[in-house]
Amino acid sequence: MNLSFAGCGFLGIYHVGVAVCFKKYAPHLLLGKISGASFGALSACCLLCDLPIGEITTDVLRVVSEARAGSLGPFSPSFNIQNVLLEGMQKYLPHDVHKIVSGKLHISLTRVYDGKNVIVSEFPTREDLLQALLASCFVPVFSGLLPPRFHGIRYMDGGFSDNLPVLDENTITVSPFCGESDICPRDLSSQLFHVNLANTSIELSKQNMNRFARILFPPKPEVLSNMCKQGFDDALRFLQRNNMISCTRCLAVQSTFQLQDVLDDTTYEYDPDCEECKTHRQDALVDDLPDTVMTIFQNAIDSANSGIVNWVMRQRAMRYLTLLTLPYRVPIDIMYASFTKRASEFRITYGDMRTTHDDVDTFEHILNVTSHNEALLAYYYLDSENKMKMTEIYDVTDADTDAVQSPMERDVNKQLEFDNDWSAELIADNGQY
Repeated sequence: MNLSFAGCGFLGIYHVGVAVCFKKYAPHLLLGKISGASFGALSACCLLCDLPIGEITTDVLRVVSEARAGSLGPFSPSFNIQNVLLEGMQKYLPHDVHKIVSGKLHISLTRVYDGKNVIVSEFPTREDLLQALLASCFVPVFSGLLPPRFHGIRYMDGGFSDNLPVLDENTITVSPFCGESDICPRDLSSQLFHVNLANTSIELSKQNMNRFARILFPPKPEVLSNMCKQGFDDALRFLQRNNMISCTRCLAVQSTFQLQDVLDDTTYEYDPDCEECKTHRQDALVDDLPDTVMTIFQNAIDSANSGIVNWVMRQRAMRYLTLLTLPYRVPIDIMYASFTKRASEFRITYGDMRTTHDDVDTFEHILNVTSHNEALLAYYYLDSENKMKMTEIYDVTDADTDAVQSPMERDVNKQLEFDNDWSAELIADNGQY
């Protein structure tokens, strides 16, 4: 079985709930290939690397918190989603992540110049993988103006061409939008009309319209917690409906799952008389998100609602005031973003200038020593063409310049120098014996 995660922006917390369910009740589904676009590709990469769910949840909430902090939310000049995602990937993904996911992770990309879909699955280096993930998450205007390059070609969000890549007929599709995907929300007011957007089935309903509004505008932590729980429940319902929950002993004798067997609801792939399997399925009926994940959400909710400042900001009058002062806060946000960007560039440039200046001083000092001093040691040898060659060794450390010694090193060297009077007395004493 293969998996496919739909791109969904800040609704990606739904995939976290699905991942929790798979890791607990169907780990055999994580042994195949996993594809995805945008945040779905990030979720697939984290699953293949077996990253702790708690760390993934914490990082998603960090991104949401930074996106909601600006004057224009995620469209604020001070918020750069590409930099935020890159920071998280560099922190959590292992150094050999490209070796782990090559051949297993399939990332959906949209080629900019012709709008065609491209699926990449081989990553020679870690940088190649990071570039592919960033390109798959790039939404024009929201993420920036110039799409990133991958192998010299500019790509953008794979959701524009194939938001739910299906590798073969044995692919389980996961989407946070109510539709015809294998794992997706089931709204009570089911409609008869569906649309297919970039290979993603979406039902025309009020609930889906609300979900669309939250793709680029992250909701509050309470809503994110409910979405994560819904992902867990929907995945658990799918596993229960298709008899994919088995005990560890029964999973050991099952090599693959065929899609036609799943659709036919046959039971010969598992032992119906296994008491441990029955107990496992009964426990799953009343199971919920792990306490670790729930604690992280609860801490985020408490942090967002506690304190006098948060209480004041929740008042209706303060909301109106915030809206009225928006034209004044946006220029300040732009100035702050420009200042921090210039400061970062200055630190990099100044560091490079200092390094270059130190290298020049060291080179000039070596030239000065070799030109005005005699060599401490010289030896001759014959090269491969039987020609006489000479190598000279100079002492370039006997100097107090900053190019060779730091002030602390000079102080230490002075303390280690022998005192002439003390040396003379020691020689006289030895002569008496």
